[in-house]
Amino acid sequence: MVNNLAAVQANILPPHWAAITNIHANPLCRIIVGWNTKKLTIRSIQATAQWITCEVSNHLMLSGLRLTFVYGSNNYVERTALWNYMQTASVDHASIPWAIMGDFNAVLRPIDRSGGSNSWLEHHEEFPECIKKSSLHQIPYSGIRLTWHNGQTGENTIMKKLDWAFGNYAFQVRWQAAKVYFLPRQESDHSAVILRLAVNLHQGTPSFKFLNQWTEHEDFMDIVRNVWQHRIVGNPLFQLTTKLTILKQHLRKKHRRSTSHISYKVHKAREAWKRAQHLLDAEAHNATLRDMERSTAKDYMKLCKEEEGFYKQRSRIQWLHLGDQNTKFFHRSLIHRRARNNISSLQDDASGVYTDRREIGAMHLGG
Repeated sequence: MVNNLAAVQANILPPHWAAITNIHANPLCRIIVGWNTKKLTIRSIQATAQWITCEVSNHLMLSGLRLTFVYGSNNYVERTALWNYMQTASVDHASIPWAIMGDFNAVLRPIDRSGGSNSWLEHHEEFPECIKKSSLHQIPYSGIRLTWHNGQTGENTIMKKLDWAFGNYAFQVRWQAAKVYFLPRQESDHSAVILRLAVNLHQGTPSFKFLNQWTEHEDFMDIVRNVWQHRIVGNPLFQLTTKLTILKQHLRKKHRRSTSHISYKVHKAREAWKRAQHLLDAEAHNATLRDMERSTAKDYMKLCKEEEGFYKQRSRIQWLHLGDQNTKFFHRSLIHRRARNNISSLQDDASGVYTDRREIGAMHLGG
C-alpha cells in the first residue's frame, strides 16, 4: 500500500488539496484525510490504526476545532483501544470543540441492526458505555439510518448503523445548528457522511414561556393581584385574555430584571461571595464583613437555585430533582433538544432540497 499511496492520492485529490493518512500506524492505510489548502489548515495531532485526530482552522472564523476520523477494527478486542482513547480524549478536549465521526464498526442499541444474529453480548455494551463516560452527544442527523449493507439478498441481508458522528459539550455550544447527513450508498457498502457546521440556530421572536420559579418570588402574587384588579370592559372571555396579556407584559419585565442572563448573574454573585470571604478572612472580627459574607452567600445560593430551575424547565427533563447542582446537565440537554428540533432543510415533492431559511418558511406557509 505504501508504494501505491501516492498514486491513490493523485487520483482522488483535486488540485490544491493535501492529505494525511494513518499508513505509518496501519500498512493498509485505512484512513485518508484530505482538505482544500486554500480554505483550511489541518494539523495531525495523532494518527493510529483506528483513528486520526486533527486540529482544523481557517482564515475566517473556524479555529480550535478538533476532529477525529474513525475506522474501527472489525475485532471487538482491538476496538477496546478506540473506546479507551475516546474517554481519554474527552477529558483532554473538554474545553475545545471536538467531534468524532466515521465507521465505528459497532452499534449502540439492538435496534441499530436488521438481520443476522439477534444476540446482544457483553462486548456490545462497550460502545454505548464509552459514549456515556465520554459525555458525547450524537450530532442530529438525517438520511439513511442503517448505514451499512452486507450486499446480500433475502434472508441473508444484514444492515447495521455502524457510522456515527458525536460532539462534546464545547462543540454543541459552538455549533448549535450542526447537522450530519448520511447519504444513500453508491460504490461503497457504507453510506457517505457529511458534517455541516452551522453556528447559530435561527431564533425568531421568542414566545412567552412561564417560568415556575417566578412563583417563588415574594412579589409574584402582588403582580398577579394588581393585574386582576384592573377593570376591563367586555365579555368574560375578553376580560380574561386581556388580563393575561397584561400579566405577560409584567412578567416579561420581571424576567428582564431578575431571571434574564441568569448564568451571568450567578457568575457575578459567585465573584461577590469570593471577595466577601477574602475580606472576612483578613478581618475575622469585623461584624460588617461577617454580615456581608452571609448576605452574598445567600444571594449566590438563591441565584444558583433559580438557574438550575430555569434550565431544568427549559430542558423538559422531569425525572431529575432540583438541589444537586444539575445545571450543566440541564443546559446540555437544552442545547441538544434545540439542535434536534431545528429544521435545517426540507425536501419538496419534486425531490428539491431547500436549506435557505426564507425558502423553508415559504414552503411551510405554502402548505
